[in-house]
Amino acid sequence: MGGHHDTLLKDPAIEEWIWMRQNTHRYFKISRRTAPALLGMGLIIPAATIYFAIATQDKISVGPMPRMDPGFLNDPTSKEFKEWRVSNLDGSSMTEIHIAISTMVLSYWCWKCKTAAEFHRNPTAFVGRDWSHFVFECAVFLAPMFFVLTDSYVYQTIAALVAASIYFRWQIPDAPHRHDKWAPDPRAEEFKKSYNPGRVTAKSYLSIYRAEMMLLTCFCILAVDFNVFPLKFAKVETFGTSIMDLGVGSFVFSAGVVGVKSFLPRHVDGKLKTSSLGHQLRAGLWTAFPLLALGAVRLVLTESVDYQKHVSEYGTHWNFFFTLGFLPVFVPMGLYVYSDLRVTFTALLVVSQAMFSLTPLGEWLENAERTGLVSANREGIFSFAGYLAIFLMGMSLGQEVLPDAHTFEDRRMRLVSVLGAWVTACISYVLSGFVLGIQPSRRFANAPYCFWVASFNSAMIWLYMLIEEDVDSKLPPQMARTGRPKGYDVPVIVEAVNINSLTTFLVANLLTGSVNMLFETLLCESVEAYSILAGYTLLFMLPALLLFRSGIRLRTTTPAVAHEAVHSYSTMPKVKSAKWRRQAPPEGWEEIKPTLTEFEQKMRDGT
Repeated sequence: MGGHHDTLLKDPAIEEWIWMRQNTHRYFKISRRTAPALLGMGLIIPAATIYFAIATQDKISVGPMPRMDPGFLNDPTSKEFKEWRVSNLDGSSMTEIHIAISTMVLSYWCWKCKTAAEFHRNPTAFVGRDWSHFVFECAVFLAPMFFVLTDSYVYQTIAALVAASIYFRWQIPDAPHRHDKWAPDPRAEEFKKSYNPGRVTAKSYLSIYRAEMMLLTCFCILAVDFNVFPLKFAKVETFGTSIMDLGVGSFVFSAGVVGVKSFLPRHVDGKLKTSSLGHQLRAGLWTAFPLLALGAVRLVLTESVDYQKHVSEYGTHWNFFFTLGFLPVFVPMGLYVYSDLRVTFTALLVVSQAMFSLTPLGEWLENAERTGLVSANREGIFSFAGYLAIFLMGMSLGQEVLPDAHTFEDRRMRLVSVLGAWVTACISYVLSGFVLGIQPSRRFANAPYCFWVASFNSAMIWLYMLIEEDVDSKLPPQMARTGRPKGYDVPVIVEAVNINSLTTFLVANLLTGSVNMLFETLLCESVEAYSILAGYTLLFMLPALLLFRSGIRLRTTTPAVAHEAVHSYSTMPKVKSAKWRRQAPPEGWEEIKPTLTEFEQKMRDGT
């Protein structure tokens, strides 16, 4: 009654056995018992995924475009020719797409190993942000993108990245040997101590993932206008797969991964609280307004200058900014109907796909005349349900990877959770694509397309997490969660683009239109095309780099930021000071002022 008294006699052997069972992952070794599970998770499942990807090669035609009538569209500089050039494309196979995109993961692996090796060589003199590192980042992240997306030196680029990564990984020293293997891991103890409930810190693997997706998207929107860019990577007409189709869905998925932050429960006065539907809608409308305004501006500009437009992409008047703008408005309403993200996006996909396949809607979407406003923009309107499902899929995965992990065990279990999401999405794609015989379509954002996007992005995040877990395991205990030098976790190019992602995307769209009006892109030779693309890539990154260097963050107010503004009551108000008093502070005030300021900050942070 007066207190807790542990009178239970504990058997040391049982206690040691329990501790060993709870920490098996620390001393995992390949044996006869563990080999089957390792073989299944590390070989059979990836092999099955690759097999089903290869099987799609027989279903997708990647042959040359049909010959053009000599008397039709014989001017390559005309608007009609440019629109015809990107019409009726069939795309490429998933195998080719995944091989090309694998360079993104290899680029991060190479950079991470090189940075870690340099840090361990001399931790006190490590400077991760100087001109030499910037040049290396351009060589590792931008040069492979050029070679792969122009379909030149693909396998040579992959081989070079793998060789460099292995070389730098070999230079990283092993972690100090622990003499008592049953003693608690000091890294785990430090990691647990630095945990702050309710706080969501930046994750380097998510920053890398989102920034590389942004770089890929921005590069492709201009490169597709040059002959050096293979048309098999451009957006398909109706059914099929391509890199640009995957980039559009990945853009929405990555937005969902970080967009879940505003819907996560927060610690307020020791209790978990979430915002109401009204507050979420207010935040969503605040986020949607700039995006919808950008969509309207883009529509007016393209119509006024008679810019080429692929009508079957989104419709006559619709564009991608409208799709992005409506997402933060519909997400809170969908979660209000049913709060479970998995159930919500599954029901959304089942209903939308049933309407496409079992009703005349699918035939109407594909072949109807563009007579009215709805018919003229049917691709953008009716594909919104699929993009909303992709956004919810990203939010579902973000619930697993975005919050801070409490312990090392929790962080490592996230690898299992993300791997499970990848496998589930792969199985769903196989069932919808091969069992039901439905081909993926970015134009309508149908179920196979959504599952393909989810499986690809889950695999990418899992690989980024695996690389970070492997390389960071060599760090000293005090750097298990924080305390790392600048430039160790995220390269400056990636961090700048990630922080100012919307600015980067907007500048890339403006530069794309400017280049098309200043140059006849289809008449450019290879050297000229490469030079223009190189200058374009540096220019669309330049504003983000300058803003990052100045400490400025220009972007629309995301739901997370608006959520923080709405829930300003969750933070402790600043202690009031008696500014009206004119008398001098008491003697010794300057000595205790720093301590009181630090104590006040800790009270506001809840630590």
